[in-house]
Amino acid sequence: MRRRRWISPLGLTFFTLPTNYSAILHEELWSMVQFGNGFTWRDVYTMPIHWRRFYLKKLVDLKKKEKEEMDKVNRKRPGGSKVKMR
Repeated sequence: MRRRRWISPLGLTFFTLPTNYSAILHEELWSMVQFGNGFTWRDVYTMPIHWRRFYLKKLVDLKKKEKEEMDKVNRKRPGGSKVKMR
């Protein structure tokens, strides 16, 4: 008797997380704790995913804006000396 395989029409990954999910999760957590000014590991780890993604997006946008401002200041300085970024 042949054994039937039940595969979802959406593919085998429908009920599983990607293999690199743990690395992605911990990269998000580390970034928010390192650069988030006030977030602790426990706060970020227990935070609902949609809130964590919201704050991470805000943090990325803020860092991009800071970089643009630093680039603008560096272009205006004579002699090309640069301000060190954190």
